[in-house]
Formats: sequence, C-alpha cells, structure tokens
Amino acid sequence: MLRQRLIYGFTLAGAITGLLLLDGFLASLPAAKSPQGNAAPRQWATDGAICAGLLAGFVCLAAGDLLRLAHGLGLHPPDLLTRLACTLFSIGPYAAFHARQAGLAFPNWEVVLLVTVLGATLYVQAVSHGPRGAIASVGAAMLIVIYVGGLAHFLMRLRMELGGRLGIGALLFSMFIVKMTDVGAYFTGRSFGRKRLIPWLSPNKTWEGLFGGIATGALCAVAVGTALQSNNLLPRVLPSLPFAATALGFGILMSVLSVLGDLCASLLKRDAAVKDSGAALPGFGGVLDVLDSPLAAAPAAWLFWTALRSGGHPS
Repeated sequence: MLRQRLIYGFTLAGAITGLLLLDGFLASLPAAKSPQGNAAPRQWATDGAICAGLLAGFVCLAAGDLLRLAHGLGLHPPDLLTRLACTLFSIGPYAAFHARQAGLAFPNWEVVLLVTVLGATLYVQAVSHGPRGAIASVGAAMLIVIYVGGLAHFLMRLRMELGGRLGIGALLFSMFIVKMTDVGAYFTGRSFGRKRLIPWLSPNKTWEGLFGGIATGALCAVAVGTALQSNNLLPRVLPSLPFAATALGFGILMSVLSVLGDLCASLLKRDAAVKDSGAALPGFGGVLDVLDSPLAAAPAAWLFWTALRSGGHPS
C-alpha cells in the first residue's frame, strides 16, 4: 500500500507540476491583442487556461465525492447543478480576470452566483423531492458548493492576481508545504506516534505526527522558499523582515491549516460512516482525500501572497 501510494503520489504530483509550469511559461509569452487594445482569444488560452482546466476537473470530482456521501445519508442535493456551481466558483477568477482585460467588469459576481445557485437548488428540490428533507438537502448542496468551489476559488485567484511565473510559483510553493506537512505527519506518526490526537474523529492521527508534520512543513518552507525567492520565483513579501523568517511563519500557518483541513474532511466522512471519500486515486481514496488540506489552506495562501506582497494589495 505504501509503495503504491508513493508511486502514484509522485506520478500525479509530477504531472500536475509539469502542467502548471507550462501554464506559467505560456503566460510569459507576448499576449495577442486586438486592434482595439482588448485581450484577444489567444490570451485566454495562454494565461491561466491550463490551471483553470486542472482545477475545474479536480473540483468537479471532489464535489462528486461529497455528493456520494450526501446521497448515502439519504439527502438529495442536485448532482449536476452542484458540480456546475463548484466548477464556476473555482474558475470564476480566471474568467473575471480576462473579462477585465477586455474592458468588462462584473463586480460582486461571487455573491450573484451564490444567490443564483441557492435559488436554483431550492427550485430543483421543490420540483424533484418536495418539502421532505428540503433543509438538509439544500444545506448539503450549499455546503459542497462553498467548501469545494468556494475554497478552490482562492487557488485560482492566487494564480491570476499574481500572474504568470509568480502566480504559479506561489501556488506550487504553497501546495508543496501543505503536502510536505502530510508526508511529515504520516512518517512521524508511523515511527513515533503514541498519543492519539482525536481518536473518535481520526484514530490514526497522533500528537507526535501533528508536530512532526508542522516541523516538516516549516523547515521545507524556509529551505525551499528561500531558494525560490532568491531566484525571483516567489513574490517579495514584508521586505522589512528576512524572507526566512516570513517563510517560517507562512510554513507553520500552512501546516496547521493542512491538518485542520484533513480533520474537517474526516468529520464529514465519519458522519457518512466511510473511511475514504471515494476510490478514484489508488492508495489515497477519493479526490477529496487529496484536496482536503489544500482547500483549507487556500484562503490563507491567497491572503498572504497578495496582502503582504511588497507594493501589492489583494483586489
């Protein structure tokens, strides 16, 4: 099982990293412009399209995992509508960015989309299932949309707001810390784990694994982050502080959120009385089992790299 997990994990991570690096490379090419100065279709294809496509695919599959859990509990969130809403939320920043480049603006589109999805979900519930279980089913649908699509939204915002090489660098670095936390916690827990963290929620997690994972994430953040930043592959943040100190704080933050994300997903799986959210990824379970930590850390990563960026502010 461990060998299969390592092989599949490294293969998947390598493929995703390669595609995202290609996305950053394409964004560095001169963008085509129309005679009027608006962004031409080529810019849609070269600036963020690969990242948007990857994110949309994973989000749609992760939403499917949660939909199966909800259906197993006897709830009836609409499948197609929920997946579509999650996908739109996740890639919305990509479309909004290019719309602004073309001179179009859609302020507060997230709120409009959320209200529209709520209304559509209520309508589908009324037509298909009536009042029985309406609160629980509609609530489940909105939970999935916000949890999967809403949190993934910040990954796409990070990519588009920083742009090109820096956006990809910050995105990959942030997710690298999250995954290294998982690796550190897994091996530390297996080797030294004695005291259970929350036995009823996640019986295999230990306090030793928790601290080992946080230490691993923090050390990787300092070592790898310093190397990337010195080669201008990461944005400058808090220039009044040494980058190593900033990276250490960011690594600890990402590591803690990584663990919390895993525990939140475990809470939902325990309610549905399943160990894994699915079986799409050999050795890992479902797509949600891989995305749970990155999703939880996504808003903090976006806020860190945009709000603290030297000379930059979140838009």
